Amino acid sequence: MKKFILGLSFGLAIACSSVAFASGSIQALLFPVSFEMNGSNIGLNNDYKVLNVDGHAYVPIRFIAENLGATIDYDTESQKIFVKNRNLDITDPDYKGILVGNLILTKVGINTKVTGQLKMEGVGNTKNMIGASLSFYNDKSEKIGDIAINGNEFGVDAQTFVSEGSGDFRAYSAVNLHIGVVNNQIVSEAPSIVYENNKHNFTLKLPKTWEGNYEVVNIVNEDSGTDNYHFIDKTNKDGYGGVIFTISIWTKEEWIKNGPTAIEIGQIYKIGEDGDNVFTLSPPGDVEYDPHDEKLKAQYSSMSNQINKIKTSFKLKN
Repeated sequence: MKKFILGLSFGLAIACSSVAFASGSIQALLFPVSFEMNGSNIGLNNDYKVLNVDGHAYVPIRFIAENLGATIDYDTESQKIFVKNRNLDITDPDYKGILVGNLILTKVGINTKVTGQLKMEGVGNTKNMIGASLSFYNDKSEKIGDIAINGNEFGVDAQTFVSEGSGDFRAYSAVNLHIGVVNNQIVSEAPSIVYENNKHNFTLKLPKTWEGNYEVVNIVNEDSGTDNYHFIDKTNKDGYGGVIFTISIWTKEEWIKNGPTAIEIGQIYKIGEDGDNVFTLSPPGDVEYDPHDEKLKAQYSSMSNQINKIKTSFKLKN
């Protein structure tokens, strides 16, 4: 894999170095240096070199990023280097303990390359086999690409994976993780039920475990005319709202006028469009359960963890 070296100026005063600059090029000296990162000594291999340019150390960014636990890649089309080092936050709500994140999508010919990280919780030092997939969706809840994740070395430390999918889906709006196999044991698809809205001609897939445990409350905003459908954990109100998520139907004019502000203020996702209607999904902004009731808190949390999967199940009826 091609290594890309960018100048990261650390402000190191390096004596005894002279550099001559020419048009469109520089002359640099190799800088023999070792690294200590978070208390660990890390040596450079033959793939990497550190340069001394005008008294500053220019370090291979891939070497630094990977040794700090980040993902990194370069997109030729945009001429941009991406580095990500956040908490892993993509989960399969039907299989606990596996986390994915720090996704970087780059164009490779007619395909999209996905670099990311995966880790398993509670497995100690064991190495585990995982077969999974990531599906990518646009803001109309249409699947625009997917990749496979396969490996035998996954454990409690984040492991980097690289995979490719057909087409260009870098500008995705939502992503779903599905765990298919763990240590050669097939993970069955969780059963679902269908919520059908005949007024606005759409459906959602909900977990079968929700059956009998939720209700939908329809409230129209008199000022904007937005039609809101609040999906509520009906066993978990007791003075709290119990709202798990809300589907809102905006006029296109209202969405163009106020949608960007709504996105800035809180979490709101466009999930579909039909004629003059724009469909969005948003989680609640307030605490919707009694935090002192552990049983109800756990139930609400289990239901709310399904939101991302539900979001991408949105379909307009033919």
